This record gives sequence, structure tokens and C-alpha cells, in this order.
Amino acid sequence: MTLRVRSARPDDWLIVETLNRASRRALPKLWWWEEYLMEDVFVVVEQARAVVGALFAWPDESPVAWVRLASLQDGIDVDDWLRVALPPVLDGLRRRGARSLAWMDYWGWAAPCLSGRGFEPLTDVETLAKLSQDLPTADHSEANVRPARQEELAAIMGVDAAAFTPHWRYGQATMSRRLNTSSLFIIAEMGSEVVGYAEGDLRPPMAHLNRVAAHPLHQEHGIGSVLMRGALRRLWRGGAQQVTLNTQANNRRARRLYRRLGFEPTGERVTAWELPLAL
Repeated sequence: MTLRVRSARPDDWLIVETLNRASRRALPKLWWWEEYLMEDVFVVVEQARAVVGALFAWPDESPVAWVRLASLQDGIDVDDWLRVALPPVLDGLRRRGARSLAWMDYWGWAAPCLSGRGFEPLTDVETLAKLSQDLPTADHSEANVRPARQEELAAIMGVDAAAFTPHWRYGQATMSRRLNTSSLFIIAEMGSEVVGYAEGDLRPPMAHLNRVAAHPLHQEHGIGSVLMRGALRRLWRGGAQQVTLNTQANNRRARRLYRRLGFEPTGERVTAWELPLAL
């Protein structure tokens, strides 16, 4: 049967949520996509007037947009779905000035069709976990770690912009939201200067560190180690028995730090893909 695409509407929330939960071909919910159902970069795909797929991407104030929701009903061909869903999303991203679209292909179900549509592998992202609550001898650092305050948003954004390429940066609205809602949000400061931050979520007995960032000008001063120790101790006090984090497979500096602190690979690895967008 023919697939048809249309813009998503607020009243699509329930069917998209149901599809996203039921489908084996979907992304984990890591983004508040329901707030964007009126945007032209959010589409649903119908077959015989029934919604069988959805696709949403958002640039988050960056030249790099990420696919934030992708779900497809079992039995629908992935390439047929992309053929109708992807073009209107790409048009909307171009209107917003996005220069590329990145896709974290959890469970690998989209990869065979992404490569055929111009996407190329960007990097592999690996999950590491720490089960024990032991820590090696602390590195010397003059940094102080404490909870972040909303009025420090601009300084934290400065660290984020310096520490990450556009692919991985938070936009201001996202960073502000994280400050208000994350279970853990701490900063490292030297004197009165914010030189790093860490942010994560705690759902005992599990916890996940979403971000650990040190300003490049201070990366040889033990900032990452101080942040990690501060974050881990707070998460343990909150009831975490396992702490996970993700890192790029080729980020040797970060991997050395995590390994020294007792994090081990879980075997979970996700490939991120990227499609350049001609404006």
C-alpha cells in the first residue's frame, strides 16, 4: 500500500507515543519530542490513513541537527518510510540553517538504508559502566566542585562550546532545562571561574552521567577527575549501585580517565551517522 507523509499535529501524541513504545524499530526516548508536534521538522507517515511511522529532527541552536524521534511499525519497509519521511524533514532543517543531520542508530535497524541515502558514519559511541564504589587515589587539583546555579548558565555554556564540537553541544534552552531538571548538575570552579561541569540522571539503583566537560584550557589540571569523583559520590549517596556513561570510541583522553576510575565497557556500541545538507 502507498505511504503518505504529513506534518505532525498535537493530537498525534498518543499514536506516536504508542508506536514508539511498541515498535522494535524506534529510538529510546531521550528528548521531549512531544513539545515539537507543530514543527515542520516533525512528520508522521500513514498507510491507509493509519499512522505507521514518525520522524523528528531538531538542530538545538546548532548547525548540526539530530534525529530525536524515529519509529516505524513492524512490517513497513525502512527505505520506503525514509523515502517519504526524510525529504520534508530535511527541507525544514535547511530553512533553519542546519548544515548536517546526525542520526544515532540504536540497534542498527536504519543503517542499511542510511548509507544508501547519503549518510556516512560519524563515530561509534560506547557505553561504560561502574559497579563498585571504590576510587583510586585522587589527582591533585585546585578546583572546587559544587552544585550549579541557574545564574551560571552563560559560564556553563562557555565551557560547553569550548569542550565540544557542534555535533555534541547543548543549546541554551536545553542547557537551562537540564539545569532545572537533572538529578545531578555540578560545576568545577577555580577561583570564581567555571572551568567544567557534569550532569546526569539518577533512578536508583541506576544512574547515568550525560555530560562531563572540562574547558580545554584547564584539561591538564585534573578537572575531569574532580568532576567525576564529585558526581559519583553524589550519585552513590542517592542510591546508585551502577553508574553508566557514553563516550566516543576514539576519545582516548576521556577513555583513559574513565578506565582509571573503574569504568568498563558494557559491550553496547551505537554508530552515529551524518548527512551533509546543501543550503
